Amino acid sequence: MEGKYYFSVVVVAVMLGLSGIARPASTKPITVAELALYNGTDRQQILEEGAKKEGALLFYTTGILTQAVRPVVEAFQKKYPYIKVDIWRGETNNLVSRIFEEHKSGRSFSDVIEVTQTGEIVLEEGGILQPYFSPNLNQIEEGTIKNASGGGAFSAGHYQSGIGLGYNTKRITKAQVPKTYQDFLDPKWKGKVALVSGNTGVSWLGTVFETQGEQFVEKLAKQNFSVHTVSAMALLDMIINGEYDFAPTIMDSHVINAKKRGAPVEWVPIEPTPMYVGQIMLPKQTLHPYAALLFIDFDLSKQAGEIYKANGYVSPRKDIAGERTYKKDYGPQSSKQVENWNKVFNKYFLQK
Repeated sequence: MEGKYYFSVVVVAVMLGLSGIARPASTKPITVAELALYNGTDRQQILEEGAKKEGALLFYTTGILTQAVRPVVEAFQKKYPYIKVDIWRGETNNLVSRIFEEHKSGRSFSDVIEVTQTGEIVLEEGGILQPYFSPNLNQIEEGTIKNASGGGAFSAGHYQSGIGLGYNTKRITKAQVPKTYQDFLDPKWKGKVALVSGNTGVSWLGTVFETQGEQFVEKLAKQNFSVHTVSAMALLDMIINGEYDFAPTIMDSHVINAKKRGAPVEWVPIEPTPMYVGQIMLPKQTLHPYAALLFIDFDLSKQAGEIYKANGYVSPRKDIAGERTYKKDYGPQSSKQVENWNKVFNKYFLQK
């Protein structure tokens, strides 16, 4: 009798393992890694029950609060009123440094992280990120997802902006502005083009470098572009104020919102157009994993995608129609590539 009982248990265990049936309550995911990749039919129930006990999460972001962050957080809290979301915003370098310091101390405070490609690469290569599953991943553009070899994604795009040519419509017409990267070599633009430095400028030049080659970059540098150590939005204000006719390191989302305020500015893409992608990710040491995964699911949802679109961004969701169908370049794939882009930018545009 004892032998038959043992045989029955083994058969049931094997059948459960082969069929992928969700595990019983006593063996449901208990570690962050197990929970993050869990995709059983009771996943939503598990996350909600756990999040109600946690009641909070801390969101680290580089996004613009009024334009990208708060509208989505407010919609999330309306859906899950029992989760209090605190936001800590910083520039990429400061945010990434803070995350590394916390990780090394073993006392991580962030539950969800949002940075763009450069920051994501550093965090991924540094072993900070926990791969996760979300039912919304299959609706996100593949180019914005960083898949993990063991399953799940290290990050996924939740909004994006194109880096292209913003111009003052009172000073120049669309017919007059450059249409291709080659057009910037026209002698008439010598000394008349402005760039930003930092991640935006380096990302723009990285696309130029990869698609046009270093010899082209060298010729471009001889056009004496004016490099400004300000944000892309600050440079857009300079264009609006008439200090420059145009600049190729302007984000389309910034222009859309400036036009809503009546600013005389327009934006055109130069293909391939470098993309500034906000990517959502889960740190390994999250203190509120249930709430964090609920937030990631919501942030990648169609509802959130429509909110981002309404605020001037391009949504990477395949089921949200976009007016900007230009050819996109999703940027660097490794820290080595980022380092090389910075060296090229410094060599030709800063160390003159």
